Amino acid sequence: NLALVTFIYVLLSRKMHNLTLLLRTIMLPDDREACIKSSVGMLVTIAGFYCTSFVVEEMDMSNLMSVWVVSVVCGTLLYQSVMDSTWATYREAVKAAKKALEVDLGESDDYNTTTSESELVTSNAEEKETAVSRFCPPLIGAMIVLVLGLIWNGFAVTGASSIGLLPSTCDAFVNNGSWIPIDGCNEASRGMAHRENQVSSFGMCLPHGNSHIWAWEKQPSYTHCRFGYRDEMQVKKVLNNRRIVFIGDSETRNLHYASLRIMGVTGSGAYDATLPKHQDTTTILWGTTLVVFKWAPLAVDQLAILKEINDNAGEGNTQPDLIFLGGGAWDRLHVYATDEDRQSHAATLKELSAEMLRSQQQNAAVVWFIPTTINSPALNTEEKRDHMREEDMEAMRAVYAKNGVLRASSFVLDGPTFTASRVSESFDGVHYPPQVYDAGAQILTNALDWLLPPNEAEPVIIPPEIGKMSNPMLGFLMLILVAIGLFAFDGFLGFTYLASAFVKGLKPHELHRQVLRSSKKSGHEVPVPEANGLLRSRLKKAKARKRAPKANKSGNLDSEIAALIGR
Repeated sequence: NLALVTFIYVLLSRKMHNLTLLLRTIMLPDDREACIKSSVGMLVTIAGFYCTSFVVEEMDMSNLMSVWVVSVVCGTLLYQSVMDSTWATYREAVKAAKKALEVDLGESDDYNTTTSESELVTSNAEEKETAVSRFCPPLIGAMIVLVLGLIWNGFAVTGASSIGLLPSTCDAFVNNGSWIPIDGCNEASRGMAHRENQVSSFGMCLPHGNSHIWAWEKQPSYTHCRFGYRDEMQVKKVLNNRRIVFIGDSETRNLHYASLRIMGVTGSGAYDATLPKHQDTTTILWGTTLVVFKWAPLAVDQLAILKEINDNAGEGNTQPDLIFLGGGAWDRLHVYATDEDRQSHAATLKELSAEMLRSQQQNAAVVWFIPTTINSPALNTEEKRDHMREEDMEAMRAVYAKNGVLRASSFVLDGPTFTASRVSESFDGVHYPPQVYDAGAQILTNALDWLLPPNEAEPVIIPPEIGKMSNPMLGFLMLILVAIGLFAFDGFLGFTYLASAFVKGLKPHELHRQVLRSSKKSGHEVPVPEANGLLRSRLKKAKARKRAPKANKSGNLDSEIAALIGR
């Protein structure tokens, strides 16, 4: 492979070198006037193409078809301009070449006898050739550009790309996933537990004791749907300076808690029987993001709250960036017994769908949460077992879809997708452990890539308070170090004195005094090279005698360095 690649590389390099020399000769000829004319023409052509691309981009027409049309039109004009300016010269050059060739072949005498007839035939042939050459190359070039454009567009659409925000087409795949059991009793986990937690063995392994991890199905690379775990920092980039409103029942509240846990509010939604459940909550994150939960178990409650939000936004108030709605279980349990209740509920759902569309028109992303799978045997009341079984909730989900709730949503979070395989863990038939709702929150945070476009507002930077990072003790220690350097004449904060423990007479303050005395005695500063030379010679003699040298009065501060490096 190396030999083949090297051969191809060398061959192509030589061809490219020859083509480069040929193009340089054509585009920049030796004739100064022609060279200037060619250079100006290239600059004008490039500027024209830049202006054309700028106009196309400003008109929001930068698609494959418009690029092809512009390339063909501009290329044809460029080709025609080159032909009009060079064809006459080229034709004369061809005639001269033919005559020279015929002279070399010794046929000039026969040729001169029929000059007029030959020139007439040649002229007619050249005119026909010119007409053909003016149409064929542009057509061939247009076809080549079209084919290359289709090939490159195919690569761009079906091929992988750089990792960025998920496109809106990922809406069809983000709910597709499953729970993967993780066995902690393998050798790697045992070794890690032994090293980090000092345990010798595990007491629970598959299938009795295990954990599950939510995982998305693998998607083709051309979809650009690279789903993954989102942490607080990633979610903060999307939700900074945003307003999020959760409206719904207890299942929606649990999704609200799971979302807060991703946003860094640890312990959110922890089991606490002393806290009130059916109430609104407000959380401010990072000083800029407002997260609100509004208790609305019934469809009429959700309709009233959403209508109020839309009316307030119409009056000039700030519209939430994201509205998360969910419900259906309470409606099936309390207001779905008679035909009149069903008709009233259907009418409410239609109004709710209209309000959801109205919210989208006001630039708010609307998410609908389909109720999770019901664990019918675990329902803890007779009323729930009669009206809220999984079969009943499946019919209720169809009612919501029939009345346009799903169509009116910007995104639909499918609850049964991430709860059907964990239905046995629903302790009361309706609710699940927190980690199950964490999977739903991860699906939601991945969908935020296309639900909430990047926020153009600059983040609010809160400067730290003056003195927040101060430490009086450390400041006092710095003053001590500075004092040592000043009063001990030691730029290394006193560590140079360690050298004086091995070589006498090399203390920085003593050397400084000797330099000052020598300078005053001689009336000028001691040359540095001379002082260093004397000190080096004394150190060399002292090393030979295995004794320390005496300090030279003509030394200077560089003697300290000489002592440290042993020169």
